[in-house]
Amino acid sequence: MNEKQVHKAICKYLDMQYPDVIYTSDPSGMRVSIGLVMEMKAKRCKKYPLPDLIVLQPSGPYHGLCMEIKKDLSEIFTKSGDMRKNKHIEEQHKTLKQLQKLGYAAIFAAGFDHAKKAIDLYFSQK
Repeated sequence: MNEKQVHKAICKYLDMQYPDVIYTSDPSGMRVSIGLVMEMKAKRCKKYPLPDLIVLQPSGPYHGLCMEIKKDLSEIFTKSGDMRKNKHIEEQHKTLKQLQKLGYAAIFAAGFDHAKKAIDLYFSQK
């Protein structure tokens, strides 16, 4: 699965397994007209890129769940286990760390199975 397919599968899982949960997905990667691109850019946070998926349901000690979705771990980490030296990944990591400081569960989700486990764990919090 590519990242877009993983993202869709995660949303479908949320709809089926947690039908009363409100969530939203960031539209940044969608192909849209240049006019819509400009409008979306004007309305976006400049310092922190939004994660791909935001679950607006508190659980346990968290205000919500934020996921930066990747197709697999190789997009995030090198074979030696270090985070990739990539401006995009580093900015996403910075956002996730800031969201964690603010009381959100905020993670990289590497593939559907990882995201599913993280979602189930998140909602099992008491």
